[in-house]
Amino acid sequence: MFPQLFNSRTALISVSCAALAAAAGIPQTRGAVQLAVSPQCGTLAAGVPVDVNVGLAPLSSYKTIVAFGGESISDSYTGGGATNGPTWVELLARSANAQLINYAATGSVVDTTLWPHAPAIQAASGQDYVNQGMWTRSRVQTVPQIRPARTLESTKTLDPASTLYVMFYGIEDYAEAVATGSTDMSNIAGSWLYTTLGLEGSGSTLMRNILFVDNYGLGKTSALGDTFKQYVFTALGTGHRLNGWNAGFVSLDRVWAGVLYGAPGYKAFGYTDVAGNCVQGNATCADPAHTFMWSAGNPTAATHAIMAEYVEKALTQCVSQT
Repeated sequence: MFPQLFNSRTALISVSCAALAAAAGIPQTRGAVQLAVSPQCGTLAAGVPVDVNVGLAPLSSYKTIVAFGGESISDSYTGGGATNGPTWVELLARSANAQLINYAATGSVVDTTLWPHAPAIQAASGQDYVNQGMWTRSRVQTVPQIRPARTLESTKTLDPASTLYVMFYGIEDYAEAVATGSTDMSNIAGSWLYTTLGLEGSGSTLMRNILFVDNYGLGKTSALGDTFKQYVFTALGTGHRLNGWNAGFVSLDRVWAGVLYGAPGYKAFGYTDVAGNCVQGNATCADPAHTFMWSAGNPTAATHAIMAEYVEKALTQCVSQT
């Protein structure tokens, strides 16, 4: 199945964790909160979703990071009060000393047309991945003017070799699938793949470096969500093999599950509150640095920092040739 799709387009412990993050340039603003789980490394060739980096260079090699995804990494997220500090993708860009071009948008799914009866999703029509990814199909990659705020960026050319594309999808689509009783998310993953192939352009001329970050069930898993996750992972492997993609896959599920649902538990991370949100009405909690969530569905800056640390550790530790 996947070869045809592509051929059609192309013929130590908490101390050491903190030390690694500090060396990488990720600000240590979490106080006593620390990353208490490690990446689950593997290979793309094995076919089972794991944390893996096949061909992606160290973050410091990238001059530009282009982000696609939903609200929690959108550029208006922090300014809108949905968290109390930089997001994980902003921290990655800082670590790389790279410019961040952020097309993520509130409520974004992969393809709004797949949810015709969901008013909230339809309200975000035009901000989904399909529209975020409407790039010029030329031999020179340019940043499109998707929203008015992007006018100055619309003429900026990007060097494929020094540009990393970060994709963070699955959460909104999975939530809607559960709410509507859907039993299959492969069509959503398929729409992601076709849009990604369009971003790639002709062969390796345009997009080369892809990092997909997964957290579809926020620490919970199901056969439904795993269908989406497996499809994306397999597609990355096929893209690497047939199209020469430099590909990374990182699942933040281990962070969420480790804090909320199993070992090692939230205390191992240094959290004191994982049951409630820091923001309640007009009031803010006294200790956001040790609170997991800032508001409903939105992590605190401390949690975003742990997410960034996990992603960077996965990219560093899970390097594979296949």
